[in-house]
Amino acid sequence: MSEFLRWILGLRQAPEWADAGSSWHLQLNSLPQGPWAVLYVALAIACVVGVYYLYKSEVSTVGPRLRLLLVTVRTLVLTCVALMLLELVLVVTKREEIPSRLIMLVDTSQSMGLNDPYADDAAQSQLARKLELDDVTALRSQPRLELARRALAQIRDELADGREVAVYGFADESAAMTPDELASAAPGGSETAIGAALAAALAEHRGQPLAGILLASDGNSNAGEDPRKVAEQAGSEGVPIVSLAVATLEGPSNARLGAIEADPVVFAKDETTINVLVEGHGLKDRTGSVVLERREDAVWNEVGREEITFDSDKSSKRASFRITPEKIGEMDFRARIEDVGTELTEADNVAAHSMKVVRQQIRVLLIAGSPSFEVQFLRNALLRDTGLEFACWLQTAGSGYEQMGTHPIRRLPVNREELEHYDVIILFDPDMKELGPAWPNLLTQFVGTAGGGLVYVAGELHTRNLFNGVVTGPADESGSTVDNSWLRMLPVAADSGLYRSNVEVSLSAQQPFNLELTMEGSLDQVFQFDVDPARNREVLASLPGMYWHFPVTRAKPGATVLARHGDPRMRNAHGRHVLFAMHRYGPGRTVFVGFDATYRWRYLHEEYFDGFWARLIDRVGRNKALGGRYPFTLVTDRADYRTGDQVTIRARAADSGDGSAIVADLRGELELAGQPPQPIEMTPVPNQLGVAEYSFTANETGVYSVRVLPGNVAASGDAAVRPATLNIRVEPATSELDRPKLDRALLEDVARASEGGVFSLVDYEQVPDAFDVKQVGRQLEYRDELWDAPIIFGSLMLLLTLEWVLRKRARMA
Repeated sequence: MSEFLRWILGLRQAPEWADAGSSWHLQLNSLPQGPWAVLYVALAIACVVGVYYLYKSEVSTVGPRLRLLLVTVRTLVLTCVALMLLELVLVVTKREEIPSRLIMLVDTSQSMGLNDPYADDAAQSQLARKLELDDVTALRSQPRLELARRALAQIRDELADGREVAVYGFADESAAMTPDELASAAPGGSETAIGAALAAALAEHRGQPLAGILLASDGNSNAGEDPRKVAEQAGSEGVPIVSLAVATLEGPSNARLGAIEADPVVFAKDETTINVLVEGHGLKDRTGSVVLERREDAVWNEVGREEITFDSDKSSKRASFRITPEKIGEMDFRARIEDVGTELTEADNVAAHSMKVVRQQIRVLLIAGSPSFEVQFLRNALLRDTGLEFACWLQTAGSGYEQMGTHPIRRLPVNREELEHYDVIILFDPDMKELGPAWPNLLTQFVGTAGGGLVYVAGELHTRNLFNGVVTGPADESGSTVDNSWLRMLPVAADSGLYRSNVEVSLSAQQPFNLELTMEGSLDQVFQFDVDPARNREVLASLPGMYWHFPVTRAKPGATVLARHGDPRMRNAHGRHVLFAMHRYGPGRTVFVGFDATYRWRYLHEEYFDGFWARLIDRVGRNKALGGRYPFTLVTDRADYRTGDQVTIRARAADSGDGSAIVADLRGELELAGQPPQPIEMTPVPNQLGVAEYSFTANETGVYSVRVLPGNVAASGDAAVRPATLNIRVEPATSELDRPKLDRALLEDVARASEGGVFSLVDYEQVPDAFDVKQVGRQLEYRDELWDAPIIFGSLMLLLTLEWVLRKRARMA
C-alpha cells in the first residue's frame, strides 16, 4: 500500500505481527449497546425520513431526480458525521502461543545457612547421591541453601520447558538474580519475609501469564505480612504456590559441650569438683551421657559418667564429678557428650581442661605481742607441722633474738608483695603501734584483695586498748591513739560503753569455763576432734576450761558464730558472749578468737591442741594458697545470649560443706558499658545446696559486667575489697535462629490457600509436575482509529460543497 493511500485512509504503522495470519475488521467504538442501540437506530431512520420530507415539503421548481440527489447527499453528510461521532476503528487481531512465566523464590536468610541432621537411612542416602554428594554425612555438612541450589539446578530444565523462569532471592526483601548470582549467594539476611516476597513477585508480574510460584525455603517467616493472606490472593488469581521444603522437622539438633568448670589449682589428696556444661539445641526429651576422662600415660581413662535429659529445645545441663588428685603435677581431663542420637555435628562434643595439683603447704606468719604460754605452745606446734611454711615474730624480743620458724625472718614485711607471700596471718594480741602506720592498710589489702586469711587472738595485754583505739602504755610524740580501722574486717563488734564491769571480770576468772558450741560450730571442721560424732561430743565436754576471755558486744551481720561463753551469766542484750566467730571479707576470711588458753587442751591430749590450730589455719588459708579466689564461682546458665534473652547468673560454692553460708548473702552490681550500675542481690536456690542466682533480661547489646561481694562488705561500701567479677556478652537478637526447625505447617497453609503443594527435599524431582501451565494462547490486538482519517473529513467537506452547489443551481435558499 502506497504512503498516500495509507495517509488518505488514516492508517498508521501496523505492528510486525499484523501479517497474513492476522484478521482485519472495522468497529465502531462508541456504538451504543442494548436498549440504547435501538434508540440510536430509530434516531438514524428518523433523520433520513426527516431529510426526505424536508426536501419534499420545500417549495421549489426542483424536479424529483434532483430532490432525490439532494436527499442522498444530505444523508451521506449525516453518515460521515455519525462515523466520526461513533469513532470508526480498524481492528487487527491475531492469536499466538507464548511461554508462561514461572517465578522462583529462593530463601537466602540466615536460617538457610544451618545444617540439618538427616537420618542415616536409605531415602537420605539416595538423596545424597542424587545431589552428587558422597553420603549422608556429606549431606549433613551442607547448608540448606546449598542443598536447595543443587536440587533446583537439576530440575531447572524441566521447569523451563515451555516457560520463562524468573529467579529471585529474598530474606527481609527480594531481588532479582541471575543463575550466577544465585550460585554465589550466601545466607545472611537477618529476617525472612515470605509474605512480602510473594506479594512483590505477584505485583511485578501482574498481567503476565503465570504458571505459578516455586518457593524454596524452610518456612520460617518472621517478618512482613502474613504469607497465608498473600497465598489467598494468589489463589484467587489462579497462581499456585508450590514449596520445596529445604529443612527437617527436627531442625539442626545438636549437643555442644560448652565448658568445663574446675579449679585451675588444687591440693593433692584434696577432693575437688569438676562441672561439665552441656548445651542442647533441638534435643527436647532426649537423653545423653556426659563422660569425664583423665589422661594417664597417653591413654584416656574414664573417671565418671552421668546421664542427662534435655527438658527443652534450647537448654543447658550441668554434670558434676568429684575427684581426689593423688599426685602432684599437671592433670589433663577430657569431657565428651555421647548417645544423644543424630546430631548436626560431633566436632563440638569434646572439651578439655588442665588442672595443676600442688603440695598442700600453707604459709603462716605469727605475730605475737608477748611470749605467753599460748604463743609458745602454738609456735612449737606450727614448727612441727610439715604441711606449713611457718614464720614467727615476737614483738617483745630483743634485737639479738633469733626469731623462730621453718623460714625465720629478720624483719616484718613492709609492703604488699612481702606480706602476700603468706597465706595466713595470726595476730596474737599484737601491739599495733609497734607494727607501724602502714599495717592497717596492708592487712586490709591482704584479706580484701589478695584473699588471705586473718586470725585475731585476743589477749590481756593489748586487745582492750586496740578496740578502744588507744596505745598501750604512755603516749609518745606520735600521739595516744592507734589506727584500728582494720578491725572492720573482723566478724565481731565491740561497742563502746558495753564492756564488762570489774566485778564481772573477777567473777569470770574465779572458775574455769568451757565453750558452748553453736549448731554451726558443732558441724564445722575446726571443732571436729574425732570422726565419730558421739566421741567428738565427749572430747568437747572433757576439754580443760579457761579463765579469761575478751568480751565483745555482738557478731556482725553475716558472721558465723561457732562458740559462745559456757557460763550463762556472761551475756548481754545480744546473748552469751561471742568467743569464736568467722566470716568472709571479700575473697579472704577473718576469724576472731576471744580466749587465749587453748594450750590447756594439751593436758587431755596434744593432738587436740595441734589439730585445732591445723584445721583453723587450713580453713582460713586454703583459699589464698590456691590463688586467692572467692570460695564461689560465678557462672551463667548459657554460653551465648542475645537481646531479649533471660540471663541467669549463678554463684556456685566451691565447698559443699560450707556452701549454704557462702552464698547466703551475696550482693553486687550489674553494669552495661556506658550506663550507671544497678544493684543486684543473689537469692539462694531452694533444694540446691551452695547455689544462689540472679536473673535479668538483656534488653541491649554489649558487655554486661557483674561484680559480686559478700553482703557484709557490700553493705559497708568498702572500696578496698576486690569483688568477684563476670563479664557477659550479649549479641543482637536474631529471630532467624530462634526457630531453626522446618515450619511445614506454614508451607502447607500457603499451598492450601493457593491450590499449590509442598514437597520435601527427597521429593524434589516431583516439583516440575506440580505446575500444569506451560505455553499459553494469547490474543494480540491492534486498533487504528479511522474516524479522523482525511478521507472521512474530505468526504464530509466535499458532500457539503456539492449540496451547496446543487441548491444554488436550483435557485434554492
